[in-house]
Amino acid sequence: MASVYVLVLLLDLALVIIALVDCLRLKEDEIRTAPWAAWMFAILLLSPFGAIAWFVKGRPVPKVPLRPRPVFVAPDDNPDFLKSLAAAIRDGDPDR
Repeated sequence: MASVYVLVLLLDLALVIIALVDCLRLKEDEIRTAPWAAWMFAILLLSPFGAIAWFVKGRPVPKVPLRPRPVFVAPDDNPDFLKSLAAAIRDGDPDR
């Protein structure tokens, strides 16, 4: 039973150390919802809940680059379609 307590303590210690290092490497303006010092106290004093709260609410959200969306142009706004339609009318092509 003691080995379970030691394992839980080591996991808690690892979580707190990872959260502290992560919080220390960020600038003040990148942190969300609270100042840097408040997060440091929360991580240290409210172990492990402060560290979990840091990862949920304090870390900055990474920016995900979005791929450009294809632009749909309606046939009556498409200049290529209108040119081909004008050419078909001019040529008298009944299939177009």
